[in-house]
Parts: sequence; C-alpha cells; structure tokens
Amino acid sequence: MVEQNGSDTVFTPDEHRRLRQLLDEDAIRNLTLRYFHYPDHRYCERLKEVFTPNIVCEFGPYGAWEGIESFVANYTAVNQDMGGYPFVSMHANTQHWIEWQDSDTAVGRRQLLDFDLTRSADKNPLLWLGLYEDRYVRTTEGWRIATMRLSFFWPQRLVDEHFPGDFPDDLLS
Repeated sequence: MVEQNGSDTVFTPDEHRRLRQLLDEDAIRNLTLRYFHYPDHRYCERLKEVFTPNIVCEFGPYGAWEGIESFVANYTAVNQDMGGYPFVSMHANTQHWIEWQDSDTAVGRRQLLDFDLTRSADKNPLLWLGLYEDRYVRTTEGWRIATMRLSFFWPQRLVDEHFPGDFPDDLLS
C-alpha cells in the first residue's frame, strides 16, 4: 500500500483487482454452499438462484441433467425417493479450488462427502465421495453455475478415462 497524507492508505491497482477477485471467490463459494444446503433443506425450487437457466450437469450414474427445470425436478425426485423430508441426505463441500478465465468466468473443483441420513445408526451413512468440476459465470443476478460435472470415487470409482485431465485448462478452454 502507498501512504498518502501521512495516515491514509490507498490500494494499488493490483490490490484493487485482487480484492475484487477475493470478493468474487467468496460469492462463488457461497453459491456452492447454497447448492448443497438447498436440497438438504428440501428447498429445491431455490436451486434456480444457483444455476443459469441452461445449466448442464453430468452426474455419472444419475445421468446428464440439462436445463434448470429438469435439474429441479430431478433433485426433487431424488429427495422423494429417499423419504421426501428435509435432511434425508447431507452434503459436505470441501477443498474448493477456483481458477479465473477472466473477470466474469471462473472454474472450480471441490470435493463431495455425501451422507445418507435414512440409514440406521449401525450402518455407515457415507453414500458417496466425489469431485465436482464447475464453470461459474457472472450474470446480472450475480454469480451462477453454468456447467457441473461430478466424478464419483467411492464406494465405486466412476470416472472418465481422461480423469483428472489438466485442471484448470480442460475447463477453461
């Protein structure tokens, strides 16, 4: 920082850019947290606040989901299949890695721990371990997820033959 008038400080242009980026990274992380909280709470309609209308998701054994209406309907159906009440499952989002393409586009990887809370206490509640790969875009409504791919590692390893690829370049191209 450069001092001005003895006690005031002014950020350099690079510091301004980095502060903007940190604010955007925080908004993206909050977005991905809401993605996990909304279905866990059974707020499936609120997923529309997280994704672009033309969202494309590749969910391994759950198939490809395209468009926000399909996405919400599929998540609602999964919740119904597991019992239809809040917290039939609990999703943990960890190790979020974000890389920038430009000031309005970023990609990220984050790890999934998915717990099935309908299982009895004597059963392991861990359902899946996986890795999300997302593309984030700035919209007039704020940051949204435009594409999402989920690779599963446990209890079955269900990954593409090219995994892990060259992150972040594979998603930035």
